[in-house]
Amino acid sequence: METENKDTQVENVEETEKVETTKTYTQEDIDNSFNAGVKKAKSDWQKDEKYKEFLEWKKTNQNDSEKLKELQINNEELLRENKLLKATNEVAKSDVKPEFIRFVTSEVMELVNDTTDFETALKNYKKENSQYFGETVVKKVQSSPNLNGGTKQSTVNDIFNDMIRGA
Repeated sequence: METENKDTQVENVEETEKVETTKTYTQEDIDNSFNAGVKKAKSDWQKDEKYKEFLEWKKTNQNDSEKLKELQINNEELLRENKLLKATNEVAKSDVKPEFIRFVTSEVMELVNDTTDFETALKNYKKENSQYFGETVVKKVQSSPNLNGGTKQSTVNDIFNDMIRGA
């Protein structure tokens, strides 16, 4: 019987050891193992020449996209400037007084929208604001009396000389 007990005890000890040697894994252990595998794969993968070529291509492509954005912004600015110059030219052709060209251009540009084109807006503005259109007439008016008594136009020097002599 003693041998049986020894065998049973040995079996119990072996079972206990087997149970104790079975390890349970935590989420942290799994994450660490996964991350280590990814890190190893990544380091191997980054050494590959095709990956290095890809990085160079990506850097070049980013530079090209930045240049493209810069060109698009420049193009939009030039288009706005071109549109403004064309509008100013059309306003100038429409018999507007020269001193009001910039003002009328900005006013008409504000009237342009999806339903109203520039020409229509200019015609409507011209009807409603005729004071800005027409020929500018500059009249020279003598600001001081003619001291000579004649009909001869006096020059500025003549006028000053007459004033000094009269004083």
